[in-house]
Parts: sequence; structure tokens; C-alpha cells
Amino acid sequence: MNRPILILALTTLAMLGVAAPQPLYAGEAPAADGTPLGNTVAATEEAYSKGVTLPSFTLNGVALKQDRSKPIPDDFKNVAARKCKPFCVQPATIEGAVTFKMEDFPKAAAEINGGKILIVDMRTPDWFEKGTLPGALNLPYSDLTAGETKAKVKVKKLEGKEIIAFCNGWWCGQSPTGIKALKDLGYTGKVHWFRGGNQDWVDAGLPLVKP
Repeated sequence: MNRPILILALTTLAMLGVAAPQPLYAGEAPAADGTPLGNTVAATEEAYSKGVTLPSFTLNGVALKQDRSKPIPDDFKNVAARKCKPFCVQPATIEGAVTFKMEDFPKAAAEINGGKILIVDMRTPDWFEKGTLPGALNLPYSDLTAGETKAKVKVKKLEGKEIIAFCNGWWCGQSPTGIKALKDLGYTGKVHWFRGGNQDWVDAGLPLVKP
């Protein structure tokens, strides 16, 4: 979709009181000719999180217990309908990071609660404000790719610590982009990538929290 048509479409939606679809990346609208991820891909990717069993645990002061009977937030309900591009399945692993899964959170809870490991939400602030993991810091991928001087200032708040970076889930490219930028900036702390992100979190029956 070219820019004039996109602007006209968004203006029309606004006049009708309909919210425009939330893009994955700031300034990028979903491609009109993108291909939906589809039920097969969604079912395959969600099988793990919808089947995983976790013990009750506390994360940054929030007591967590699985409850899949509660409604899933709208942004994570119908993932099969999301179109690639921009919502594309991410690789199983990425360079410079150790893949982190749902069952790793209870195992790492003591270190997270003690401040040794930081949970880092690499989504843009608009996504972050909707709901995130307990105690997560917001370090948007866009801040890490904006310019070296600004990025280095942002990175300082990580204090060189071990981090668990994430975004919306296996269909989201924000944290892979952010992790690459972080490594390019010379970050030496150990980086874990929670590939499943918010999607796996809610599919596993755990609640998001408002920052």
C-alpha cells in the first residue's frame, strides 16, 4: 500500500471511530498483501505454551499461578490472522543469545527476584504500556537502533547485568532486532532471548501486568 492510500485509509478509520491496526514496528503498517500466518503455523507454535505445566512461583513480587480459564488479551487472541509481513515467525535461536523458555522462569526466579537477572521488554512504549511481564524494564529496540550516543545512554540502565529480553512472541521481530543492536554496541552481559514472549506467557495461563 502506498503512503497516500495508507493515510487516507487511516483517516477514514479515525473518522469512523475505528482504531487503526497496531503495527509491529514504529511507522510501519501491516502489508495489505501480506500472508496470514494461518491456523497450522499458529497451532504448531502455540502447542508448547498451551501444554506446558509450571509450578506456582513469584516474580518480582507478583505471585504467579497458571489459570488458562481467564481471557487472553485481544492482541494475542487470533494470532493466525496476523500477516507476514510484518508479523513473521522468528527463528528458534538468534546469534548472541541463549533461548529462554517458559519453564525457565520458575528456575531463574530467585536470581530475577534478587536483581541478578533483569527482565527486559524490547517493545515500543505503546505495546509495553498495554501489559508486560512482572518487573520488566522497557528498553525499546527503537532506542537501541536510533543512534550510537543515545543507545549507549539507554544501555547503561542494564548495568552490564544478565538479561532476559523479549517482545510480543514468536511472531514479533522487536527483541531479535534489539538484541542484535545491543550486541553491536558491545554489551558484555549474558543475554537470554525469551522467544515466546507475551504470546507464550498468556497462552500458558499467566497474567500480564501494567507497568
